[in-house]
Amino acid sequence: MDPRGRDPKDVHELLLTEDEESGRVRNDDDVMDVRRRGGPFFTPPVIVITVVLALTAIGLLIIYSNPVLEEQFEALLAGELGTYKEQLRKAEEDRIREIENLTSNRYGSLTLFYSPRDARVTITERKFALDCSSAANDTALIECLRGRVDYARTPAEQQIDNPSLHIDRSKKEVVEQIPLSDIPIQEASEDRKKVFRYEYRVVMEREGYYPRMFYITGDKDRPPLDERDTEVLYWSQRGPGIFAVDFRGADLMPKPETAKENYVKARLDLLCLSRDVEKKRKEGKNISDDTVYGVQLEILNRHGFKTFDEWNRIDAALREDADFVKSLDKELKAHRCE
Repeated sequence: MDPRGRDPKDVHELLLTEDEESGRVRNDDDVMDVRRRGGPFFTPPVIVITVVLALTAIGLLIIYSNPVLEEQFEALLAGELGTYKEQLRKAEEDRIREIENLTSNRYGSLTLFYSPRDARVTITERKFALDCSSAANDTALIECLRGRVDYARTPAEQQIDNPSLHIDRSKKEVVEQIPLSDIPIQEASEDRKKVFRYEYRVVMEREGYYPRMFYITGDKDRPPLDERDTEVLYWSQRGPGIFAVDFRGADLMPKPETAKENYVKARLDLLCLSRDVEKKRKEGKNISDDTVYGVQLEILNRHGFKTFDEWNRIDAALREDADFVKSLDKELKAHRCE
């Protein structure tokens, strides 16, 4: 027993062995070293901050690599996100309206009238396609739809039936006019990614007359036609959904042989006019050249010649026939005016 009342066994338990003592010193040194270094670096708060910064950097990279996201982010920073979204909505509506306008179905009406009224009229419908199926978005679709069809590509064609193809000339049947109502100018597919545009070739012909040809299209920037002597007519919008063509009628020009009989009648009437004017001027009456000119045109019109140019062309052609000219001169000299 220890004089201070301790059991030697208890004292022994308080003592450390050499190895235990050295181990304790090493552990204390480790603790002191950790304390001096401030503790471990990758503590939970540090890890959280690092992850947040990394995600932020990745997010900014994604945002600024996409123009749309960049605009939205900048609008958000400027406090104008609501205005920006409204602008996007309006822009989308404008694109939709433009697509609807570019692909709207259009139909037009036209009335063909001509002379002689027993002429044959051939109407050929030509259908061109504008395929914008490969457009990736509305902007690309609009750009495609604004383009022209490939006129070099052979179109689909079909003939339009009309009364002039079925008249019996032996019975002197005639056609007063040919109305073409609601014929297609443009049609679109249901998804509005294909547009079909229509053009029309009109040929009017009659034996003994020079034919007349017309081409009707809605594309005023269309490349020139390969066909000669063809008059191009354009559809124009006259009102909401109303399209028409400024067609003023067509008179077929007779060939010289066909016009010979009317030419002789006109020459006789012109001769009488000339004699009458000469007589009245000798009597002292003032008859102007303009008055004479007007009466001459009336005579020509009465005998089927619409203009002086048409008359002059027939006159020049018939004068090449020497026998005809000789016979006509005799008839003119023997003619007695009433």
